[in-house]
Amino acid sequence: MPRWKELPDSLDPRVRQLIVQLRRLKDRSGLSLASLQDKTGYSRSSWDRYLNGRKLPPRAAVQELARVCGAEPTPLLVLHEVAESAWQQNVPPGREGPRGQESEEQREPEEQQGPEVRGTAPESAPPPPAGSAPAGLPAPARHGWPRRPIVLAGALLIALVALGAGLVALNSWWGDSTPTATSRTNGAVAGSWAPGQTYSCKVRRVHGRLTAGYSQSDNGEYQESAHGWPVVEAQCLLTARGFSPGGVDGVFGPATESAVKRFQSKHRQDPGPDQPPLAVDGIIGPHTWGVLRK
Repeated sequence: MPRWKELPDSLDPRVRQLIVQLRRLKDRSGLSLASLQDKTGYSRSSWDRYLNGRKLPPRAAVQELARVCGAEPTPLLVLHEVAESAWQQNVPPGREGPRGQESEEQREPEEQQGPEVRGTAPESAPPPPAGSAPAGLPAPARHGWPRRPIVLAGALLIALVALGAGLVALNSWWGDSTPTATSRTNGAVAGSWAPGQTYSCKVRRVHGRLTAGYSQSDNGEYQESAHGWPVVEAQCLLTARGFSPGGVDGVFGPATESAVKRFQSKHRQDPGPDQPPLAVDGIIGPHTWGVLRK
């Protein structure tokens, strides 16, 4: 695979995290930009802009990339929700890109219509279905995938966990769906974890173990692109141990990975007798959890 261009320095870290994960997904699939054009309906030039940080990919494009690469879309959509919020905060009125960049509308107006439509239109359009917009009014925009608030997705995931469906798969991405009873006494918000928020930390020792009350995870493995309450817990513990990840938001990004590596390097020999030293790999696994909670 050709080497990727460096992402713009002005790119918000939350947008950068999404683009990095999309690049990794494309690289693992072995698909070229031309192949993505054929398989998704988004043009080669659109994918070039999306994957080089010049334009935020639409939600439907993220879903299409996950589909053609055979990946679970939910984690990418969570990152997209966070990135979209950051992108809108950093874009002045009338511009499509980050500050200081030329408007996409001015440069490539043909790309503003979303996926290209292939085939020939029929000579006469069929009558509109029941419930469509009255004549003279613009019809609501249609996309391949409905846009739903991330809160709805979180509620659906909680229901699936409660029913026992897909528990193992969800655990690898989301970890605990809700904070524990202890977390409620510490001021944590009850319910599903949601992106775009920061959380306060109140770390204390309970039965000889440090806890912030967001998750009791000890055996789960978490690394870059993971998110949820266990990541909030880990970020709080890292902060309390003097290895700040830069913010407690439940998203395992580059800053959290760097904090984990610093912690592992400093406490490499701390797992205890008859235990191997910590691997300095930026991954929070059972051994790192054990030392974090000491």
